[in-house]
Amino acid sequence: MPLSESTVSAVTTALAEASVTAEAQSLSRGTTLLRMGVPLAADAQTVWEHLTQPELLTRWSPVVPDRPLTTPGPAISRETPEAEPVDVRVIEAEPEHVLRHAWGEGEVLWEITAVPLDEAAAAEVGAASVLTVTQTFTRAALVPMTAAGWHICLAVLSLLMEGRDVERVVGGDSAAVGWEALRDAYERGFEEQSAAQS
Repeated sequence: MPLSESTVSAVTTALAEASVTAEAQSLSRGTTLLRMGVPLAADAQTVWEHLTQPELLTRWSPVVPDRPLTTPGPAISRETPEAEPVDVRVIEAEPEHVLRHAWGEGEVLWEITAVPLDEAAAAEVGAASVLTVTQTFTRAALVPMTAAGWHICLAVLSLLMEGRDVERVVGGDSAAVGWEALRDAYERGFEEQSAAQS
């Protein structure tokens, strides 16, 4: 079923306005590290629940595990019920701080940092955190496309944290909010970063 017009509009706007940061770094032996971050209007516990609870992950992430990702051990994920299973074995789980899990043959590291707020800011937004995701690749060609996908997912998550009711945008649905243009922009941006590092 196609995405609703309200979701496409909200996510497209969020993609333009969300403060998502991204950096790709070439490591040794052809490995590339992708690190992305986004500020969220939520406390660390709420963000943790959205990283670990299957029913909340189905609202924003391609990772939909067969159990909560709150303790180390085996787990499998399916983006959709009919999709092939993917290994998402939990390697490290420090509630409200760190989640590291397999993602097929690789790994994904999530880090939550609570942001201290003064009284006025706390009254306005309630709470704030920064969520960072780090993923390592052996194929550099996958980095821009993955960055575009995570950017869309993080934009959806940021809308959910603001109390907005939007649909999950993963897989083929990503085209409706400009995944291809975002991928191309990341490809150019990472090439420029690489040239500047040389």
